[in-house]
Amino acid sequence: MKIKLTEVPEEGRSYSWSTETGEANAVLKDIVGSNHYQAEFFIKPLNSRDFDLTGRIVTKTPEICSRCGIDINYPVNEKFHEILIPKQDQPRNSKYSKVNHVSDLPADGPEVSEYENMVFDMGEFLHEIVALAAPFNPACPENVDGKPSDCRIPEEGQLFSYNEEMPVEKPQNPFAVLKNIKLN
Repeated sequence: MKIKLTEVPEEGRSYSWSTETGEANAVLKDIVGSNHYQAEFFIKPLNSRDFDLTGRIVTKTPEICSRCGIDINYPVNEKFHEILIPKQDQPRNSKYSKVNHVSDLPADGPEVSEYENMVFDMGEFLHEIVALAAPFNPACPENVDGKPSDCRIPEEGQLFSYNEEMPVEKPQNPFAVLKNIKLN
């Protein structure tokens, strides 16, 4: 799961991890369950400290359909491109402790990840990629015609909502108790 960056040759190295080879089985088990995963990635040194990481992971995550409640395997097919840099010290008043604004992020460039002691934890990185790929409201996959394949509640372009008539209660006037007060 951990890659020693000192062992990556100057021309770079390709990796292919899967359920069968088992490098990340333990770390991905909680998020992919018994589903198969295939991760292919390439690491190349940019200089003596920074590395370029590109790749893809394909798997499925066990989810519950937000429409009908059945168990589904949500497909994940994520590409990634990262620049690996040494972990920076972040004292409270350093320039690295400041939060970037969303406007500072590149629109379509690589992201940045940190490593320590010339070792990058690729298993945890893949775990994070898969976890972030899961949608907030997963739904059954759609067929070619755009309709959910297994969903017990077909959407067919309608909004999902719950309309229950709420009883109309007239709130009591808080000053009503004052009309019973007698002044001498």
